[in-house]
Amino acid sequence: MLLENRLAVVTGASSGIGFATAQRFVSEGARVAISARNADKLEQAARELGEHALPIVADAANPADMQRLYSAATAHFGRAVDVLVANAGISRQTPVRETSLEQFSEVMNVNVGGVYATVREALPFVARPASIVLVASLAANQGTKHFSAYCASKAAVVSLAKSFAAELVDQDIRVNSISPGVANTPIFDTLGMSEAQLLEWAKVIPMKRPADPAEIAAAILFLATDASRYMTGADIAVDGGMSGISPF
Repeated sequence: MLLENRLAVVTGASSGIGFATAQRFVSEGARVAISARNADKLEQAARELGEHALPIVADAANPADMQRLYSAATAHFGRAVDVLVANAGISRQTPVRETSLEQFSEVMNVNVGGVYATVREALPFVARPASIVLVASLAANQGTKHFSAYCASKAAVVSLAKSFAAELVDQDIRVNSISPGVANTPIFDTLGMSEAQLLEWAKVIPMKRPADPAEIAAAILFLATDASRYMTGADIAVDGGMSGISPF
C-alpha cells in the first residue's frame, strides 16, 4: 500500500474532495486525522472512514485550532505528520459592486489565511521527508464573473505553494498544489446551484462532465506519495481539459 502506516492530516475533510482524499488515504494504509468546522458532519465522516481516522473539530484559519489539531493527531498516532492536505475553503458569489470589504475579507481569510495557518502551524509536527498539498482551483488562472474573491484567493494558494516549496526544500519538505476544475461537491450547494445547473455549467468542459471527488483525490494521492518525490513547487490541473483545450 502506498501510504502504509504514514500519518496524514486533511483539512476540510467532512465532505467533497477532502473526504474523498481521506478515504483514499485510508485505503492505501494511512492513519488520517480529519478536520472541519462542523462537528456533526465530521463525526459522520469519521464513522464512514473507520478506525484509522481521527476527527478533530478545527477552524483552519485559527492558529490555536491548528496547533491543537497537530498536537492531538501526532499524540494519538504516535508519529509525525508525513502528509498534509490543506483543503479547507469556501466559495461565495462576490459581484464587485455589491460585495463589501468584509465579505471579500471573509473569503480571503479562510482560503488564504487558513492555508497559511495550516502550513505554518504544521511545521513543528511534520516529518522529514514530508509532502504538503495545497488545494487550489482552476479559478486561480481564470477570471470568473461574480467570483473575484474566490479566484483571487485560489491564485494566492498556487503562489503560496511555490513560495513554501522554495522555503522548505532544504528541510526535505515538498509542497505542491492541485487545481481542480468543476467537481460535484457540496461547495456548489452554498452557491444555491442545483444539479441541473451544475450539469449545464459542465457543458463547457471538454470532457463534458464535472469531476467526481475521487478523481481529484487520486491526483492528490500521487502528490502525497514517493511517486512524486522529484516534484515540488508544481501545480497540477485536474479539470477535464478546461485549462489546456480551447473551446473553439
